[in-house]
Amino acid sequence: MKKRLLPALVIMALGIVSLYSCTKKNETFTGDYGRNYFPLTFGKTITYDVDSTLWDDFFCVKSIHHYQMRWTVVDSFRDNEFRLSYRIESQIRKTDTLPWENHRVMLVTPTPTTLEFVEENLRFIKLTFPIQNGNTWDGNAKISYVLDEDLRRFDGWHYYYDKYAAPYNNGFINFENTVTVNEVNDTVNNPEIDPYSFASKTFSKEVYAQGVGMIYREMIYWTYQPSAGGGGTGCRKGYGVVMRAIDHN
Repeated sequence: MKKRLLPALVIMALGIVSLYSCTKKNETFTGDYGRNYFPLTFGKTITYDVDSTLWDDFFCVKSIHHYQMRWTVVDSFRDNEFRLSYRIESQIRKTDTLPWENHRVMLVTPTPTTLEFVEENLRFIKLTFPIQNGNTWDGNAKISYVLDEDLRRFDGWHYYYDKYAAPYNNGFINFENTVTVNEVNDTVNNPEIDPYSFASKTFSKEVYAQGVGMIYREMIYWTYQPSAGGGGTGCRKGYGVVMRAIDHN
């Protein structure tokens, strides 16, 4: 159960490549449906500075981990619906003096109206087109929690665009033309104020820059069960992650 709560950016992918076939290199998506906010060209690379947080309710500790991650578009293929899709490989390292290590594979499928992103066997609708401030959609519509109750944390998210074509500074680089995707911001109680009540927090947002791709991601998910009569440990359980683009080509 605890392994499911590890940061979505730390654990290994579980064989998602086997669901797809008909690999073909050098095939390019020709639509311009906001594609510049998620460029899909071979060799496209973004390097991220990553901070991840773990709340362990068993030992009642909070740990913070820092590392770097690199995403590279390496291939294109046709998925099982014969849709042109792309393979992104990520690598990680603890410091910039260490060699990169293989991490996971992600899959991206652009369509005339959406951009689907498969990460850890979960299919998200990251973008919808056309991009316009206030546009909203169910970005987790393709995630089912019927057979996995732990995935219920993705239920009820309402993505919406904000700050379209506005500049954004992610703490390292200032990007002139970006769009923010607010995905969820739900908070129930605060254990620092009321330690005797159940509490939870689910927050997620991403920022995309024209000609670059995702330049910022922040996700927090934790729950808190009080120990006094609540059947819990009185400690938080969950994870958080912040990714900031520090380099790209």
